[in-house]
Amino acid sequence: MSLVMPARVADSVTQRGGRCLTQRLLWRVGAALLVGAAGCGGDGSGSAGRTATVAPTVASTAVPTTRPTEVPTIAPSAVPTTQSTATAAPTAMPTTVPTAAPTVQGGPIAMRRLTAAHFKASIADILGADIVVGGHIEPDNRRSGLLAVGSSFVSVTSAGFEQYEAIARNVAEQALDPTHRDALVSCVPAAATQPDDDCAGQFLRQVGGRLLRRPVTEEEIALRVDVAHDAATALGDFYGGLESALTTLLLSPEFLFRVEAAELDPNDPHRQRLTDASMAARLSYFLWNTAPDDELLAAAQRGELVDDAGLATQVDRLLESDRLEDAARAFFSDLYGFDQIEEGLVRKDPTLFPAFSQALINDAREQTLRVVTDHLLAQDGDYRELFTTRQSFMTRTLGIVYQVPVRTALGWEPFEFPAGGERAGLLTHVSLLALHSHPGRSSPTLRGKFVREVLLCTDVPPPPGDIDFSEFAEEGGANRRTARERLAVHVADQVCSGCHGLMDPVGLALEKLDGIGTFRETENGADIDASGELNGVPFADAVDLGRVLSDDPGLGPCFVESLYKYAVGRDVGPGERAWLTDVEARLAESGYRWRDLMRIIAMSEAFRTTSGARAAETTVTPSPGTTPLGTPIPSSTAQPTNGSEPTPTPSGNPQATGSAPPTPQPTATARGFTFQQIQDQIFTPRCATQYCHSPQAKSGNLVLEAGAAFGNLVGVDPTIAAARAAGMLRVDPFAPDNSFLILKLSQPSSRDFGSRMPLIGTPLSPDEIGAIRDWILAGATP
Repeated sequence: MSLVMPARVADSVTQRGGRCLTQRLLWRVGAALLVGAAGCGGDGSGSAGRTATVAPTVASTAVPTTRPTEVPTIAPSAVPTTQSTATAAPTAMPTTVPTAAPTVQGGPIAMRRLTAAHFKASIADILGADIVVGGHIEPDNRRSGLLAVGSSFVSVTSAGFEQYEAIARNVAEQALDPTHRDALVSCVPAAATQPDDDCAGQFLRQVGGRLLRRPVTEEEIALRVDVAHDAATALGDFYGGLESALTTLLLSPEFLFRVEAAELDPNDPHRQRLTDASMAARLSYFLWNTAPDDELLAAAQRGELVDDAGLATQVDRLLESDRLEDAARAFFSDLYGFDQIEEGLVRKDPTLFPAFSQALINDAREQTLRVVTDHLLAQDGDYRELFTTRQSFMTRTLGIVYQVPVRTALGWEPFEFPAGGERAGLLTHVSLLALHSHPGRSSPTLRGKFVREVLLCTDVPPPPGDIDFSEFAEEGGANRRTARERLAVHVADQVCSGCHGLMDPVGLALEKLDGIGTFRETENGADIDASGELNGVPFADAVDLGRVLSDDPGLGPCFVESLYKYAVGRDVGPGERAWLTDVEARLAESGYRWRDLMRIIAMSEAFRTTSGARAAETTVTPSPGTTPLGTPIPSSTAQPTNGSEPTPTPSGNPQATGSAPPTPQPTATARGFTFQQIQDQIFTPRCATQYCHSPQAKSGNLVLEAGAAFGNLVGVDPTIAAARAAGMLRVDPFAPDNSFLILKLSQPSSRDFGSRMPLIGTPLSPDEIGAIRDWILAGATP
């Protein structure tokens, strides 16, 4: 990724009473910083032994510039210049190895733009909790369900940089105004109306290291001292000069982006580990949701974060802090999509829902986060019990919707939903009910989609673009009064039934809670039926759904996977699946407790190591020699082209066999039957195009697209935990009938393995399944 600083950094960086500083001062510092960053590549010039790089990040919104000859860029291989002192190898082999088995290597790294939440948290932590971050930061990008994952796929546009610039000026002015400067600036200038280079340098060393998340060099300090000096002279104000220098820090690419770098482990040349400075930032934003503190930065400078014992000391310190609550709040806000509430995007029809207000939805969000943090941290509870707990908190504003009395006039009070009532667990919270509803009514589909995708990690593809929603929207007439009756149209439509069969039965359990979460017994005069089933297990109502969900074997593993993706800022790599399965098994026994999971992830090799820089995404072109549609597919009884007898298929229960013995060996491909024939005649028309395994939907992290499908399918572990636990591969030439692909295409839907494929369209014929089995048996070649 390259970030180009716009030529017009500021026409007036600081403007107070008609006094201004021209753009030349800030541009000089910005350009020098970028030159310094670009000058340290992966050739070992930054520190001995460094080979890893900052991953290039794909961004379609590269920042334009009006002065291309004067604007340096951060090279894709740029590594922060001041980490050489913090990457020394430990002098002895570690005595403690608190990492999870089996051995795993982390996936690729990339630059990650601070999310809006991380940006605000860093400002509050470093410059003052009461500093107001006004204006709008460029929108974050939600990818794989998380803003934390999307942060490495966004850049800064020209307009976005102007927004950052305006925010930086305003923040710097607040931080150094008379009410804040004494707490922030530890020295006193010789004269408040004159420059003081010594005091300015002291301030910049103190604040610069925190903002850039690494030690700052004397050269960087000198550049900014010059800015402060020139500005103070022009403005006749020492603190006005500091504002200008602080603004340059807040506009630095190393503040706006988390620049992750790696190096070779001197004790293991096959292992690439994150540098100390990168580990400090990754740990702090994961465990505290903010920039590293002075103690963590000092540990990084001493080289302790690449040492097992040193890392364990810091991880335990961070986990014991009260600031761990900030991390829990940040993660669940991201996972549950609460940024929409914060941005005022949850709106309701005031005629239909007069009780709704921004104050209500803000309280609802806070209620859910209080329940989560109280249960997971104060009570050290099992994550799964969040969906059955009756413990909650209440305000008078919420009491109106929940229809319960609240004694406290202002603020919060503990509350417990009564046994036998209509509410228990997070699914009955106003926050989630209102968020996943339409402005004028509830939505079983949106609520069911939330449960499937966010809580159970089931990929639900987007609907085709030509769906007619008019039949569902019409509420009048017989058999169309309730959502259940109107949603019957989805079951009758073959295109809709597969996906809606996953979502609607779950969401209908919550239909007695309307578009803002108020309880009701009827809709349009008709009784509401809230019964249904989740993965084959029936439930009677919303409370019963919470019980069934808490027992679902996919709930805990999905929680583990989501938190890991949040921690590393990317999707789970194929090589990490076995390790995650092991983590899931360990936590299932201990109860999916928050601190346990946070520590396991932070101490793991997956968190500390990398496979290198993330490759740029490219458009895949079809493979040459593809077979035209309509070419007959050989049946399962076809003979091999080499004249040998057909090789028998191993038999057995795919849920229990695991991996079959390595006999018989795969034979030559039968009758020239190729993967491309399967791709063209089965996968593309049924599974790709606009459905589950398109490049847009990426269901199960599998894209069945010409040229990419083979590598995504063969030899890759299934995403379903139960399949991995059974020792299954997606495609297993040594045990074709134990291949997850065959199971999903041929077996009925089940609790453990999910729905039968394909969700949309007709099931595969026996001949088609047999042809796929033959191809697998013959070695699953391209």
